[in-house]
Amino acid sequence: MKNLLTLLLLIPFIGFAQNPNPSTTLDSYIAGEMSAEKIPGMSTLIVKDGEIVWRESYGLADVANNIPVTDTTVFLMASVSKVFTGTALMQLYENGQINLDEDINNYLPFAVDIPNHVSDSITFRMLMTHTSSIKDNGPVMDTYYSIGDPTITLADCIERYFSTSGSDYNATANFHTNAPGTSFDYSNMGTALAGYLVEVISGISFSEYCNNNIFDEICMENTSWYLADFDTSNVARPHKWQGGQYVPYNHYGFADYPNGQLRSNITDMANFAIAYLQNGAFNSQQILNSASVNEMLTLQIPNIENTQGLNWYTEEIYLSGGGTVNLWGHNGGEDGVSTDMYINPDNNIGIVVLSNGEGDNLYVVDELYDYALSLTTSGIGNPSCNTTTAIEEVNSNKTLLKIVDVLGRETIPTKNTPLFYIYDDGTVEKKIVIE
Repeated sequence: MKNLLTLLLLIPFIGFAQNPNPSTTLDSYIAGEMSAEKIPGMSTLIVKDGEIVWRESYGLADVANNIPVTDTTVFLMASVSKVFTGTALMQLYENGQINLDEDINNYLPFAVDIPNHVSDSITFRMLMTHTSSIKDNGPVMDTYYSIGDPTITLADCIERYFSTSGSDYNATANFHTNAPGTSFDYSNMGTALAGYLVEVISGISFSEYCNNNIFDEICMENTSWYLADFDTSNVARPHKWQGGQYVPYNHYGFADYPNGQLRSNITDMANFAIAYLQNGAFNSQQILNSASVNEMLTLQIPNIENTQGLNWYTEEIYLSGGGTVNLWGHNGGEDGVSTDMYINPDNNIGIVVLSNGEGDNLYVVDELYDYALSLTTSGIGNPSCNTTTAIEEVNSNKTLLKIVDVLGRETIPTKNTPLFYIYDDGTVEKKIVIE
């Protein structure tokens, strides 16, 4: 007899083995949209009340090599990246390092001014609302692209584009004619400048800042700004539809990377969406306070653009029963990539759709949100942050048959979650995963 023997079992945390709320109807709809939009692979996610209630992946991450998309497949985020850049700026604001309405030239090593409006300040808020009058000079920005990771630094890119002595400076092509703060003009280079400001103010690289203050804090372990940080066999290859077939792009990057080069998967993106739905908190970690989250999800310039918050914006989606709802979020599009992330704090629902094609994901977002409204949650709470989980087992004379959650669904151990252990002798014990 080994009564009261304590065994420590280390079990890797991999989330639900299966989609917690499968739907063949929704599967068929998504497959149809992928076919219509010429999208080879897609990962989809719903979070509700702080937990993952749907997670499903479809198609191929690499068509030529027949590699399927899984829930761990990493995708290029494209402009969904911008909400992370905005989050970094808001952290600096919370820490008292900046004021959103002050002149960014107070921090830059060279002046950035709008030609013919040099006496008017560009503010952090303007960068976050696309009202800075900074224009995207497409031909120049194309030179910042490279196969793999970028070949010039963010600092070099920004100085070349914005400094009057920079090799890419162009008073006409790089800037609009209107004064800053007076009109909405979507600006990728404005967001790149915002990322550079994070770098200058924090004293470390923008990518390192995000690693330390966002990704590590909420267990986004498969998220990075640089391709070099991944096993590329697990990164979805971007594709275009050409000549009746999928044609792959090489994995690529760009020096103005804070506006769109982030890579992540739906499991990591769940943590980020949940944090925003929980006033900046995920498990015991706080990446923003509730006031900052509320500010980002508040219309900033209704007289100029009535959908724009701070980096986040509102998108109207359609419900199957009629009517519409506005969600906060962002979409993204790059060569061979289309991404969407939206949240509704009123219903505590978040939707993420990542794909490696150039079609539109928004109809899939509509259907996922519709489905989310019908789902109930188990109360298991936020996904675990531990890669390994310790479980206290009390009696080694029994054989464990299975572990189920409070709704009777077979699952795997999750930190600080009540679970029921069913044994071969017919007994059932309620246990909690320990730290």
